Parts: sequence; C-alpha cells; structure tokens
Amino acid sequence: MDISKSVKVIEGKLCLSSTAICEVLDIHRNTLQNYTKAGLPKVKTGWFDLREVIRWRAEREGAKASGEDESHAQMKLRYEAELKREQAAAATLKNAIANGEYVKRDDVVSELQRFFVTLRRSMQGYSRKVAMEIAPYVDPDQVRIIEQNITDATNVVLLQLSVRGVYDVPKK
Repeated sequence: MDISKSVKVIEGKLCLSSTAICEVLDIHRNTLQNYTKAGLPKVKTGWFDLREVIRWRAEREGAKASGEDESHAQMKLRYEAELKREQAAAATLKNAIANGEYVKRDDVVSELQRFFVTLRRSMQGYSRKVAMEIAPYVDPDQVRIIEQNITDATNVVLLQLSVRGVYDVPKK
C-alpha cells in the first residue's frame, strides 16, 4: 500500500482513505461500511478524520461494554437465548409435574380440609374422654371444671391453627 496516496490533510484534519482506515483498525471494508451507516464521521467520500474515527470507535466500544447501543441482531440473539432458558425452565417444571413432584392445589386443599375436620372432631372429643376417665376419682363439679379447661385449651389451639399469621390469645 502506497502511504502517500492513503493520507491527506483535508480542512486542517489528518485524514486516511477507506483502505488505510481498514488497515489501521484491522477491519474488513464491509465492517467500515457498517460503521459508516452507524454514524462513523467522514470528512469526504472515502476519507475519514483519524482523530474522529478513534474517538467514535472508543465511544462505541465503551457503549458496548456498558451494554448500550446493541445492534438489532445482537438484541435478537440475546432475547432468543433468554427465551430458550425460560423454555427449558418451563419444560423442567412440566417434567417435575408429570413425575408427581408437584400436586394440584385443589387436591392439597381438599386433603387438608378433610384432615383438619377430623382433627377438630378428635380434639373436641378429647376433653369428654379425659373427663370420663377421671370421674370415678374426682368430685363431679371438679370433673366439669377440668373438662371445661381442656375444652377451652383445645379451642385455643384449634383457633390458632385456623388463623393465618400469628395468633394472639385474647386476655380474659
């Protein structure tokens, strides 16, 4: 390459020809065309101010490092990769559901409701059973007081189970 034909001073600026810019930046001429379309400043057709080219390229590289000024193709590629990741996560979840690792909400709710109804019935009958066991050994008035205390304690526990969050026992 003849350097005298590749360098000119235009309007007081040191300018390089397209070929020389490609050599200096180590890029293909198609890349230079893409740079020109993206806003690379040129002094005249086929001639570029070396200082402006370096400044423009530095700004562009800084923007790429910070994630700005992404081309449409790069954005498409990034979003397609994110889509593939999300699709893989959805497929993993679907497989876990098919393998029985997850249960339908309605099934869990109905099973828990049935369990708590049974628990409530068992707990409410517990005070009567204890009262019948101690009746031969304790005065009848004392049996009713013990039965009522067990019933009250049981109701407090059942109320705690039925309230979402933290249950505060009301003071009597």
